[in-house]
Amino acid sequence: MTLINKMLIVGALALAAGNAAATDGQIIFNGEIIESTCEINTPNREVNVELGSYNRYQFRAAGDRSPKIPFTLPLINCPMTAWEHIDGTKDASFQLWLETRSGGTVVNHPDLAKVSSMTTAADGVGIQIEDAKTQTIIPLNRLATPKISYKITGATMNVDLFAYYVSTEAPADITAGEADAAVDVTLDYR
Repeated sequence: MTLINKMLIVGALALAAGNAAATDGQIIFNGEIIESTCEINTPNREVNVELGSYNRYQFRAAGDRSPKIPFTLPLINCPMTAWEHIDGTKDASFQLWLETRSGGTVVNHPDLAKVSSMTTAADGVGIQIEDAKTQTIIPLNRLATPKISYKITGATMNVDLFAYYVSTEAPADITAGEADAAVDVTLDYR
């Protein structure tokens, strides 16, 4: 072996050792792929909620809301076998992970879906979603803390929710327009 080859090998080993020494820690991923999960039982797995039309002056102050509109996520093919969750509990349950699309959330209001439209969108309001049974607000883009669990009661079950507009501005600062939003639903079994 020539001197140049030996020097190249020693240099490569030194670089590899330097990279290993620069490590500050390790990330370990744990998870499980389960056999079956609940499915939303609607065409195209979409649930349409008609929130209605409201005069901007019906919102008298920031924080006012429109009437709660009930809606249901109908589920089928739910697994009945219990599994262990990350908090150590063992049962057949899930949480809702509601994720906003490109519109995101209203600035300074992380649990209000920002409204949008193909033409002119309203401004000064957002859409809030809450659990119908507990009347707990379902957070957007994260899981609820404390945990909001939905026990699987059968292969077919419903998750009942409310949705409504919430004003973020005084009525004079609310802009009239279409107030639509889409939120992606993930049933989280962790």
